[in-house]
Amino acid sequence: MRLILLLFFLLTCTCVRAQRVLLFERLTNSKSERVYEGDQLRFRLRGDKFWQEGYIREMRPDIQALVINDRYVLLEEIELVYRGSTVATKLGYGLVTFGTAWSLFAAVGYATDKDPSTSYSTDDALVTATSVGLGALLIKVLGTRKFRPGKYRRLRVVDLSF
Repeated sequence: MRLILLLFFLLTCTCVRAQRVLLFERLTNSKSERVYEGDQLRFRLRGDKFWQEGYIREMRPDIQALVINDRYVLLEEIELVYRGSTVATKLGYGLVTFGTAWSLFAAVGYATDKDPSTSYSTDDALVTATSVGLGALLIKVLGTRKFRPGKYRRLRVVDLSF
């Protein structure tokens, strides 16, 4: 009898609201990335030059909209979604740090060893400039993952209840 009662309460307590998901779909890829209610989203609307950021409070599949920062945002109005940083960002910051440290150690070494034959040479400056420049270029060009809805990509809110 206890087992039947426990099973009854277990089955009645697992009623969960329908789960809604924001899908980042690509035409050439069968897998899509997912974002759930409560996740943070950083996006830019069409015609705006600034980024908006907020937590997704609700997803509305009937009108294809999100509720972010207590306002409705239609998916068709979103121009660009920030999806995070890449490995190139970490590599770029590593190159910038390496170039700065190379220059710093060369300058400190020249200032403290009192040997006139060693100096901060153009080779040191060239290594620093190349490393910092390449690192900054990696950060700027390949540093962020962005999703731009268009002809072959789309955003869609899907209700996964069945």
